[in-house]
Amino acid sequence: QVSKDCSVSTEAMTSVAFNMSARAAVGGAQLKLSAQRKRVARAPLRVDALAAQVSKVSFDGASAGTATLDVKVAKPDVAKGLVHKYVVMVRQNARRGTASTLTKSEVRGGGRKPFKQKGTGNARAGSNRTPLKPGGGVVFGPKPKDWSIKMNKKERRLAMATAIQSAAAASSLIVVDSLAGAAPKTKAMANALKSWGVAEGEKAYIITKDAPENVTLSTRNMARVTQTDITHLNVYDVLNADKVVVEESALQYINDFYGESGAAWA
Repeated sequence: QVSKDCSVSTEAMTSVAFNMSARAAVGGAQLKLSAQRKRVARAPLRVDALAAQVSKVSFDGASAGTATLDVKVAKPDVAKGLVHKYVVMVRQNARRGTASTLTKSEVRGGGRKPFKQKGTGNARAGSNRTPLKPGGGVVFGPKPKDWSIKMNKKERRLAMATAIQSAAAASSLIVVDSLAGAAPKTKAMANALKSWGVAEGEKAYIITKDAPENVTLSTRNMARVTQTDITHLNVYDVLNADKVVVEESALQYINDFYGESGAAWA
């Protein structure tokens, strides 16, 4: 499913060849979440250092050799559980938690008994703001809540490196030598994506490092394209994308930070 300009060598990829979509990572119904969480929480993290050769293209889509992705990743027996745990944390922490409803005592009005207790033939009522009537309070409705959860920093970093490596294992990683020549036009960026191997209708996640403003201007109006700097990676976007486009300078940063002796593990 990948173009001939974006083939990925499977050398040294045998121990982490899992392909995990964001939907599966969030749902987790088939992952036996409770068992996976217990395993990740109780056992020390087991890691591998894997390298993958990824085809590199120029901005106009011409082949420019290969690039190496060399990062530390989790062992296959804990990889899915670890990445799933991180995706759940990211998605849950994005919740604002501002949903709020009024209870019977908080709704305005309802202080006067609507009609006398006996003699009307109606069921007795003490307030017209009962939850049984329109305009009344809400029973057990939502109130403002802090949904945020925490995860260890090195676990988060290992999950991110594993997610990026899984994109390479699934032949979804594309390395572009430079985006400096991007024009501030949506059409120009759409044509560039096609030349890199991103088919029309596919979701793309573009990872850059200190990219010029033209890159942001040319991608911000594209519904299925997300562009971010290397310092603001999102694991959900990595897993949710059909193709992950990485600028060469950003790939070098990934190797330096998430590599075997990178700053991520200091």
